[in-house]
Amino acid sequence: MARIVGNEGQVSVATYGITANAWSMSISRVISDVTAFGDASAKVRGGIPTYSGSVSGFMDDTDTPNLTELFFETGDAAVITLIAQDGNQWSGSAVISGVSVSTSKTGDATISLDFTYDGGVSETWG
Repeated sequence: MARIVGNEGQVSVATYGITANAWSMSISRVISDVTAFGDASAKVRGGIPTYSGSVSGFMDDTDTPNLTELFFETGDAAVITLIAQDGNQWSGSAVISGVSVSTSKTGDATISLDFTYDGGVSETWG
């Protein structure tokens, strides 16, 4: 049985100058209580899934991030593709909800993005 190794991962964030070194994704959904009078135990029903995540890495000097103009003033979505290894990925249009930029005198400038996919996520597994 082969395992997926972390260093085979990649990220593509459209229009951003970012060299990613880590990503994460969570899939969650609202659970609604539909218990009625007379039921002997709680009954629940699952809602629609939400896909959210984060990407972190280093700022490239090849592209300007244009964080405010592109995503926070217009509300536009970015296409974000999370790749576990070649042929295994999740991709979709995502709304960026937060950005953190950091730098130090002795290190590289880093950036991290928090996002939620808008609508469905395309999953390729092969």
